[in-house]
Amino acid sequence: MNSLQRRLGLGLIAALLVVGLILLQASLWLFEAGLRRSLETDLREETEGLLVALVPGADGLQLDAQRLGPRYQRAFSGHYFRIDSADRDWRSRSLWDSDLDWPAQDGLHSELVDGPQGQRLLVYRAEYRRGGQTLHISVAQDYTPILDSFRQVRLGGLALLGLALLAFGLLQRLAIRTALRPLESARVQIAELQQGRRAQLDTHVPQELQPLVTQINHLLTQTDETLKRSRHAIGNLGLVQKERAHLQV
Repeated sequence: MNSLQRRLGLGLIAALLVVGLILLQASLWLFEAGLRRSLETDLREETEGLLVALVPGADGLQLDAQRLGPRYQRAFSGHYFRIDSADRDWRSRSLWDSDLDWPAQDGLHSELVDGPQGQRLLVYRAEYRRGGQTLHISVAQDYTPILDSFRQVRLGGLALLGLALLAFGLLQRLAIRTALRPLESARVQIAELQQGRRAQLDTHVPQELQPLVTQINHLLTQTDETLKRSRHAIGNLGLVQKERAHLQV
């Protein structure tokens, strides 16, 4: 059975669901874009700190471990680096016995890189000149906690969206019932017309129903006038027949 109320409700809820999902995803995307820009700044500063940790030695540049943060010393800490020069390279002890597929382009890498123990790494690479050498310094930070946070926020957002849609559905159902109440009143009045308890429909109706009520009342008026003319014609015909019968007698 077709229901105008059900069709309107499903249409509005579907539209709100699509808009809500788009807004939720767009908000997360914008927040993540801003977060990545902030992390890019932090990672660039990390590469500058590693550049400072390279000091001249007897055999050329050497990496001063005392200038490195403790997170680069702890195994699988989620913070890693690699420094490449023409004749040698250095990498953080936190990598332990593993290595990464370091990107070859400078700047923040758009894609996350697989790290040790299932980590997903955000990688930044920069090129510097030090001691007449060209150095490429790459740093990586574990992005997995941020991904988990986004996943939780997304699930929470979906739950809130579901509750909002449920509340809206109930309010919208009440609103539609209230809006359709004049139709129920019109139905009752039409039933009264059929029972002969009313001659016209009430014209105090919402603007959207005014043309329909006006047209029905106009039709009722025309029908009543037609019936009156028919009764009058039948009455005249009866009089004529009586006069004819009287003349014949």
